[in-house]
Amino acid sequence: MSVLCWNRRGVGKAATVREVREFASKFTPTLLCIIETQIEGSRVESLAGTFGYDNSFAIDSRGRSGGIGIFWNNEIKVEILGYSDYHIDFSIEEDGLDPWRATVVYGEAQTHLRYKTWDTLKNISSSCNLPWLCIGDFNEILRQEEQMGPNTRDSSQIAGFREAVDVCGLSDLGYKGLDWTFETRVTGGQYCRVRLDRVLATSSWSSLFPFASVEHLTAAKSDH
Repeated sequence: MSVLCWNRRGVGKAATVREVREFASKFTPTLLCIIETQIEGSRVESLAGTFGYDNSFAIDSRGRSGGIGIFWNNEIKVEILGYSDYHIDFSIEEDGLDPWRATVVYGEAQTHLRYKTWDTLKNISSSCNLPWLCIGDFNEILRQEEQMGPNTRDSSQIAGFREAVDVCGLSDLGYKGLDWTFETRVTGGQYCRVRLDRVLATSSWSSLFPFASVEHLTAAKSDH
């Protein structure tokens, strides 16, 4: 089974839709997750056929921030367990495999409100005992070295994320490819490069999928 997570502000734009469709066709992911859609959930769900999927579920964005959508075909069974502005939580059943749980996460963009994302994760961590995978844009780093460039991260921000990961019993699955998943140009023409997107899992999930790997892809129409 494969999962493709696409993070891009404004998925409703024609050029972005076209590139997502091309990626879905090239990699044929069993599950497609889209983060920071910036449009109504119903519009995101209507793209299922365009991307080549039978089913979809999405939550609305909040103005020009957030919004999450997931897409899947009938070869797997997906049950939505819960959702909020910051996540979609669901179980997955696939022929020949034990069921497991996935949560697509979008970290609060405003620093002073980011604790709401961590509280959400901690609150749902014990709501289901299935092997658990968390994937998405957490808008935060776990170690200072995950931000490269002229700026530094406040240590209290990092500590909040680390605590949530520990409380939830999650571990980082690592990655192949570039060391960052987001970059922006800052004052002076330098680039700040940050690993904001990642995949976390419980030990039971890693035991279920011992050969799972994560790869950072690049796309012209995505800033992540």
